[in-house]
Amino acid sequence: MFFPLLLATTAALAGDASITHDSSNGTWSLAAGGAQLTLSLDANRDFSVTSLATASGVEWTLTPIADSTINIGGQTLAVGNRTAGFVLDDVSTQTDGNRLQLDATFTLASRSLRVIRHYAIVSGSAAFEAWTTYSPTGKSAPLSNLNALQLVVPNGTIHSLTGLRGDAADVESQSVFTLQQTALAAAGHFSIGAKGRASESAVPWIAIDGARDEFFAALMWSGAWTIAADRNTAGLTLTAGLAPMTTTLTASVDGPHIVFGVVPGTLPQATAVLRSYVLDGIRRGRPLRPLVTYNTWFAYGTEVDEQSMMSEMDHAAALGAELFVLDAGWYAGTGAAGPGDFDAGLGSWKADPIRFPNGLRPLRDYARSLGMQFGLWVEPERVNLSLLGDPGANEEWLATTDGAYGSDHTAQICLSVTAARKWILGWLTPLLDEVQPDYLKWDNNMWVNCDRSGHEHGSTDGNFAQVNGLYDLLKTIREQYPNLVVENVSGGGNRLDLAMLQYTDVAWMDDRTAPSVNVRRNVEGLSAVFPPAYLLSFVTDHSTEPLHSAPDLALYVRSRMTGVLGLCFLSGTLDDADATAIAREITLYKSFRDTLQAAAASLLTRQAAPDDGPPWDVLQSTAEGNANALISAFQTDDGIGKINVRPRSLAPDAVYQIESVDAGVLGEASGSDLMNSGIDIIESPTTAAHILIIRQRQN
Repeated sequence: MFFPLLLATTAALAGDASITHDSSNGTWSLAAGGAQLTLSLDANRDFSVTSLATASGVEWTLTPIADSTINIGGQTLAVGNRTAGFVLDDVSTQTDGNRLQLDATFTLASRSLRVIRHYAIVSGSAAFEAWTTYSPTGKSAPLSNLNALQLVVPNGTIHSLTGLRGDAADVESQSVFTLQQTALAAAGHFSIGAKGRASESAVPWIAIDGARDEFFAALMWSGAWTIAADRNTAGLTLTAGLAPMTTTLTASVDGPHIVFGVVPGTLPQATAVLRSYVLDGIRRGRPLRPLVTYNTWFAYGTEVDEQSMMSEMDHAAALGAELFVLDAGWYAGTGAAGPGDFDAGLGSWKADPIRFPNGLRPLRDYARSLGMQFGLWVEPERVNLSLLGDPGANEEWLATTDGAYGSDHTAQICLSVTAARKWILGWLTPLLDEVQPDYLKWDNNMWVNCDRSGHEHGSTDGNFAQVNGLYDLLKTIREQYPNLVVENVSGGGNRLDLAMLQYTDVAWMDDRTAPSVNVRRNVEGLSAVFPPAYLLSFVTDHSTEPLHSAPDLALYVRSRMTGVLGLCFLSGTLDDADATAIAREITLYKSFRDTLQAAAASLLTRQAAPDDGPPWDVLQSTAEGNANALISAFQTDDGIGKINVRPRSLAPDAVYQIESVDAGVLGEASGSDLMNSGIDIIESPTTAAHILIIRQRQN
């Protein structure tokens, strides 16, 4: 790959990532993974994006414009526009391992504002992370509608992904985490967004098909947001940022980050680029470790105690579980209204002395003695109203909208309040120090956009302040406990976005964890954006899919093997045959998990659906570097007994061994033959779930 740059000098270099400066043209260019972003950054020119392209030669910026705007004092200004009063003060670069960063600093003296536009890249990934820092230099006017990105790109089909859309059982299941395609007519408008948490309605991500390339953009923001596209004569005008609000600066603050880019190919190639940027750019090399996870909630609810948990640990360890998570219900006061009542007691955060007379540390030690790690559930952002006051939370910290908590018995803690965040850390860090868990399940089951006066936000920016307060807490926990694995859950998957991958290591998708087709639908949709090793679901003993004498146990378990395999059932009620069968499936999962750990996924069929889905749904997970792959194929129509599956993204000239987890080695073929001719998968008399392991043969 060579992009000519006359009189260009290299300012930063790491692997194939570089930042170069062409002083004659007044441009700076960031290049990585075969993509290049060129910025007009010169004191004598208006700031703009002049080029975004790959080796295909297709230009993805049809109109050179500033890629962000600010609305200050009710006026929308293009960042870096000289007529608006912006002055370019400085352009600098930073190097951190294989991650490079460019910072362009502008002053808007008439508004007492300093703006720094940041860009980051990592070697090997055709993705660009961008965000803006706003700093008052005096009494600054209020900022509104913080924008992350604006671009004009060629028209093409827009891919998007629906969100959780409620966590009740009666929610239309077809709509959950479902991939969508939109083709805009002339003057057409497209928009998605959220008013509360990131993925309540839609996941903050889009991709756009080009003739030879795929464009993608994903907001790194866990609260309210919006992404819009308008078709006009120039193409598609894209805008992405926060939902409408106004905030007053008292100190420097970052707007939302966004990851965007363009890659030769189609949606699977864009997903692979996101995977690489997530691992190296967002997580800075911190690996994802998909552990076989036992969780207590759906099996026990709040009816947990020391003896029953140790007994369950014995059974879970025998099955092959690697992590035992004590979910909600371990604290004093819980279960007042029945085994599903975990709201009672929220805010006490002390182990129930009757059920856990020795505290929780003995559970952690016992799990360790069985070769398992130990995890613990908390919900730091909510409190029961009966537990307010010393030593609990203060009422003044609670979030309200129009004076209401949003519940008659619990309330959200407004994380804009410094004292409230200090109180949370004041009980959470001693708990972590005492129990020393390996894993923390951070839950969130309530959200209001706080407009309460007296808090450290205004009347419309409570959501913005809440999310920044959350990040502050999670960052502190990460810094104090760098080896702690943190689970992201918000009443299911209400808060799924790339920003949470900075602080959390696994994500629970949906409380509707059965039947199996729902789980596959969730993973197949979400893995367009997230690495499958981040996505957790549980095998449960469901009325439609019983574990005892199961009609197709392999189907139930393997439907969860495309992500992080979780277990949530009464292990002690299994007979020897049931337990042996489950343990065998867990052993299979561990045998190919190394491929899944750093994989990107792509659908080879239509997405699974409870109604009117494809006769077979097939997902490919491809390891970083494309050396190995997994094919997970699930038959849902007994009348269609065979499917030809054509893998993607294999090395054409390499030789691969194909192995069925049930039938053993099937043979060898070149990557080219496999991609062109495919593999015939034939229905089995024992299971509707087929897993093929494709390993590149080493010469």
